[in-house]
Amino acid sequence: MIINNYIVTYLVCSIVSLFIGTIAAYNGFYVWIKWDINSYADEQYLLEKKVYLLITILSVGFFLKLLMAPLWFFTMHSMIISIPGAMCLVGVHNLNIPLSYIASSLKLILPALYGYWLILNFLDRKSEIQPFMKQKLLFIAPLGILILLETILDISFFFSNPPRQVSCCTSLFDMPRENVHLAVSQSTWIWLIMFYVLILFVLGEILYYFINQKKSTSSGLRWWFGNKTIMIFETLLIIFAFVVFILALHTKISPLFLKLPFHHCVFCLGQEVWDALLFFVMIFIGLTLFIIYFWVVCLENYRIVNPTLSNNMLKLLKWSGFMLTGGLAALSIHLAIVV
Repeated sequence: MIINNYIVTYLVCSIVSLFIGTIAAYNGFYVWIKWDINSYADEQYLLEKKVYLLITILSVGFFLKLLMAPLWFFTMHSMIISIPGAMCLVGVHNLNIPLSYIASSLKLILPALYGYWLILNFLDRKSEIQPFMKQKLLFIAPLGILILLETILDISFFFSNPPRQVSCCTSLFDMPRENVHLAVSQSTWIWLIMFYVLILFVLGEILYYFINQKKSTSSGLRWWFGNKTIMIFETLLIIFAFVVFILALHTKISPLFLKLPFHHCVFCLGQEVWDALLFFVMIFIGLTLFIIYFWVVCLENYRIVNPTLSNNMLKLLKWSGFMLTGGLAALSIHLAIVV
């Protein structure tokens, strides 16, 4: 096993999150079954005290998991020097495939769920009737299980990795042996153009929903409040936009920014080009906040509390737009310089 300061820090945080995940998975389902905000029984009073303590612990735990996502990649980067043949994170991932790639993929997926729960909890506390309490409690158990699975994967990866010779990223990205790999490894502009079209469409949507969300405080409810269909559509759209973004990074942005026409490694891009991490994080956060907006306003009870929460939802849309615009601007400026 490789040991350094980053790994020790990450393992300590993992043990803490494992403890929090165990509490959440154990108590979450029981609380959700028993919860009745309209009940005045002694059992309900004791349950409420237990719930608020559980929510406080989970808030700390989910915030910790958000911080651990970038720490994971910094920790992986710190291992490169200890692995013969590794030149970037691909070499580190090659120590234990597919465990490493699954663990890294979760660091891109689960922060959206943790962030959603934290924002839902924040909004729920803004209203006296606590309209999202049932939804918060419903998500506690599955999120607790996800924390457990993620932590087990992370710890398993670190404890099963003695230093050994690995292949570098060139063998994975630049010498495809299958037609599928070849199709997504060519230096084509198609994915980049498609990404710009999708992001401009999303920015147009953000402007539309922002204007109409602002009107909803004075002129009534909007058509998408409580609409599960639009929530599913927007979620699929954002997932598709993010997949296209990754393909654009892989096929065209990486070779251009690295000034290596035949090198398609996204990990080398993040390692060698500092502003690549900047626009990646900004675009990722922008898309995530946009998804979370719909996950909230499409809840059944949102219509009741829109007058109270509308300003908060406007801030969510505003930050989503700012992040996407800033990330797109940073990407476009760099593209204009290198092309």
